[in-house]
Amino acid sequence: MAEEPAPFPAALELVPAGPVAMRLAAPASKSVTNRALLCAALAEDTSHLRGAAASDDAEAMTTALGQLGARVEPGPGTWTVTGTGGRLAGPDRPLDARLSGTTMRFLAAAATLTRAGATVTGAPPLLRRPVGPLVAALRALGADVADAGGGLPPVTAAGGGLEGGRATVDASASSQFASAVLLVAPFARQPVTLTAEGLGAAAYVELTATVMRGFGARIEPAGTADHPAGAGGPDPPAWRVAPGPYRAADLEIEYDASAAAHLFALAAATGGEVTVTNATPGTLQPDAALPGLLEAMGATVTRDGASVTVRGPATLDPVDADLAAMPDQVTTVAALAALAAGPSRIRGVAVTRGHETDRLAALAAELGKLGVTVRELPDGLVVDGAGPDAVRPARLATWGDHRMAMALAAVAARVPGVVLEDPGCVAKTYPGFWDDLAAAGLAWRAHRGPVQ
Repeated sequence: MAEEPAPFPAALELVPAGPVAMRLAAPASKSVTNRALLCAALAEDTSHLRGAAASDDAEAMTTALGQLGARVEPGPGTWTVTGTGGRLAGPDRPLDARLSGTTMRFLAAAATLTRAGATVTGAPPLLRRPVGPLVAALRALGADVADAGGGLPPVTAAGGGLEGGRATVDASASSQFASAVLLVAPFARQPVTLTAEGLGAAAYVELTATVMRGFGARIEPAGTADHPAGAGGPDPPAWRVAPGPYRAADLEIEYDASAAAHLFALAAATGGEVTVTNATPGTLQPDAALPGLLEAMGATVTRDGASVTVRGPATLDPVDADLAAMPDQVTTVAALAALAAGPSRIRGVAVTRGHETDRLAALAAELGKLGVTVRELPDGLVVDGAGPDAVRPARLATWGDHRMAMALAAVAARVPGVVLEDPGCVAKTYPGFWDDLAAAGLAWRAHRGPVQ
């Protein structure tokens, strides 16, 4: 039987058409979806996740939760999840997180709650992403769990649950380590107090706590009395979680601020206008701050209820940006900095060397192909932009990284002759990205040969 054709070619070339004009809803948040899926799978009875949307990451989580005894039924407007009451089945084969870091780390924690244990694995690129600090924190709470050595997956848990108590997790490489522990903490036999050292993107852990409360968890800041500050420094954040099961919930999945940031970047790059109509006010997603940074680069940003509009300037201004709170946006900001008139500095994102790829090295390599001078720093980049007219055509690798592909699309929307390889990798979080661009008039064509 012939294989089904790929949804996109091996490489595509956007056809710049001047200022982009788009008005659309961003997809559902991958971060909220995967947190809510695990909580619903652990809850008693049936939960409804309104607005949840398909992505490779969500599909990886859904399939694994089915192996653990939950039933997830995706629907066109609402996903229904029949939970296990915390009684996770032992799967008959390893849980495959594919390329999803959130899925791998959240399932590694959930595996400790199984009756007979479970192993969590994934695709080869995922097996290079760290998990050691999470394993250490789970052990401190009484779990029998181990990584494959060197702090890397696969992760194998013997099951039997968590005792509880106090643990400290080194979250400098990923906030997901703290989130994973907290998500399973309500099922420990004793209260859990978790301290997160080196936490950069703290808002993601607060997002986790908010989703947990939606399912009835009793989670609160632990306060400074339990963890005295070090000499001259602030207390690291800490949370206390009381034992008690999750309850079924009806939850609205908010928009994906990270995906919306890539859409706003198209306006900034082309001098166009993009409105995202479902940008939830007051979201805890850190990437919702990206429009403010675009203002510093010369864009105009307006809000009308849930609608946020970004209007790009004729030429972007350079920026000096500390992205420690939203490291996923290093790709977006670096790509726009390549189009700006002057040198930009991006700081605070050493953590992105351990994301889907080493994003700092990948950005330096690909922007360099465009004729842009890029200098790598231990925690960031210096991008010496000379304006869009100085950027030359090139064939760019996306490194199998969805954020690289979507960020570089902003350059391709402004500069003719920019070809992006492996465009289908956006399916990890935003399967409809290229279709949304085409609907707004940004046509693309398949490309096979090298750029002349």
